Amino acid sequence: MIKWIFLFVVASSCLFGCQKEHKKVSEDTVILVQPFEGMDNALVDTVLTTFQEVYGVKAYAKSAIAIPSYSFVDIKSPRYRADSLIRFLRDSIYPQHANVDHILGLIDEDISTTKYSNFKKKEVKSPSSKYQDWGIYGLGFCPGKTAIVSTHRLKKGTSKENFILRLKKVSCHELGHNFGLPHCPNTNCIMQDAAETIKTIDNVALQLCEACRLKIGLPAK
Repeated sequence: MIKWIFLFVVASSCLFGCQKEHKKVSEDTVILVQPFEGMDNALVDTVLTTFQEVYGVKAYAKSAIAIPSYSFVDIKSPRYRADSLIRFLRDSIYPQHANVDHILGLIDEDISTTKYSNFKKKEVKSPSSKYQDWGIYGLGFCPGKTAIVSTHRLKKGTSKENFILRLKKVSCHELGHNFGLPHCPNTNCIMQDAAETIKTIDNVALQLCEACRLKIGLPAK
């Protein structure tokens, strides 16, 4: 059963808690990075290189595609629903690429989802006015085939250098969820839950802890 879990919440997430299902990652694992219109190609290349370095996988990108109009909402501010985007990538883009294991979408627009206190009962976290349309950095199925990362919030209040580092970390975190990795209690692991603060993203290392590496079949460092 596929779930999602909230990742770097305030702006990054991965809905529904991961189960104990981990994909074994190897040099034969293929990741497609799919940019949406408006994404900087240099940032796309950065994410490709980061996936190769952190996970040792093959990664390539396709030309930018249009953002599906039905994913747009204007509840608290103009945004695109992250849950709609990862389903779009899973249902419309993934079937077109027989050689691809996972797809990570990149978007420059703000994205959001609903944050639940109880997902099974669809109970929105209180106050619902805050969490019904909750701005996030990214979202991914856990485990699953697709994820999405937005650069919109990662740029705020920081240098260009740190913005790029944030993008690398969030992208690796979301892909980790696709591999089946849950949030990690290790405060230096890239899979740590940010607990609604960007400071967590800035403080974690751009690497998996040994326990998370072993879960997905990567050798210990």
